[in-house]
Amino acid sequence: MIFEQRPDVKSDLKLLRDLATSGFVVALNHRWIGPEYLRSEFPKKWRDVYEEQNYFMLDPIYNWTLFHAGTVRWSDVKYPDIRGIRKHAAEHGLVFGATVCLKIDRNTSFISAARPDREFTDDEIATILSVLERWQVIATDQPALSEVEMETMQCLRQGMDQHEIATHLGVSVSTVKKRLKKIRKLFKAATTAQALAIATERNYFVQD
Repeated sequence: MIFEQRPDVKSDLKLLRDLATSGFVVALNHRWIGPEYLRSEFPKKWRDVYEEQNYFMLDPIYNWTLFHAGTVRWSDVKYPDIRGIRKHAAEHGLVFGATVCLKIDRNTSFISAARPDREFTDDEIATILSVLERWQVIATDQPALSEVEMETMQCLRQGMDQHEIATHLGVSVSTVKKRLKKIRKLFKAATTAQALAIATERNYFVQD
């Protein structure tokens, strides 16, 4: 994903992996239709069980994020766990955990992180919260481009004009124009060149 290609996000992912040795899940701008960005690095076997058993809506940790903002250790969450999700998670290494949550407008963003060996310290939880705060700024300030829009931007970056882009991508010139118009709107740019400059500044392109 483009978001994950940013050098600062790559650095934060490494930081999370170092702290959350049993994995983590990140959801940005979560609404009733789902999150704009979702990444889970919990063990695959646990992810599979979680999905197969439809644990999501009954998960006491997730339910905490629906009604709270801030930080919490999983051991301090008092929501009922009628299906024994926490106990089952512990069998997959998710013994100790912490969740950080932000509420902006009607959107919820959170990170849940887990370890097998001990509780997260206050400093570690603060670090995870700082990651979420940085990512929330990026997600708010960085429009989500579709794959075809990103391909169009890559062509622009290589110096192609509209006719060359159309030929390269196998689409009509009018389609290219529509994509560029949408891109300008997303970036609130007056010109296509300005949109490209903004995308470059915000690290949309993989660093060589």
